[in-house]
Amino acid sequence: MSQDVLAAAKRLAERQQLGGASMADIAKEAGITRVTLYRRGETRTAILVALRDELAREERERLLPVLTGPGDARTRLTAAFEVFCAITDERSDLLAGLDDPALNAIYHEPGDESLTRSEFTAPIVRLLRDGALDGSLRTVADPEEAATVLYVQVCETYRHLRREHRWSAKRTTDAVIELTLNGLLP
Repeated sequence: MSQDVLAAAKRLAERQQLGGASMADIAKEAGITRVTLYRRGETRTAILVALRDELAREERERLLPVLTGPGDARTRLTAAFEVFCAITDERSDLLAGLDDPALNAIYHEPGDESLTRSEFTAPIVRLLRDGALDGSLRTVADPEEAATVLYVQVCETYRHLRREHRWSAKRTTDAVIELTLNGLLP
């Protein structure tokens, strides 16, 4: 995926226009012709896959110091939740501009009763397992399922409180993390 097309799609999403945009609209926003877009093989599906890859890479890069840092799993999970809140805040306009099918394609495994893609939840799974071993978090029956619940709980609740309730970033982060962690204490 070319960076100009991906950047164009993100700009359209941030302006709440990606959902109804045709491929010609995306090409125009990227400053190329529709024929060039098709010749490159850049489809709506390819754009969403590229966006998923970019979002997952950004999260991975920001979470690596937390995962490998000092402290017990509870301390590192708290720091990871803080990173998720900050990233959600930074992506607020982009996420608000993506319709449900786009968000599902980016974040969810295919099919019914799906989990959040492991690209996004693997750090939480690791910290849940570490916490069960070091005793700082309670053991959960299914770490992958719990990671989906936690990822959605933190990111979606944070986004809603910031955008719809207009809470400050600090108030939202503190409230979301406190209640989320309380469910994980041993």
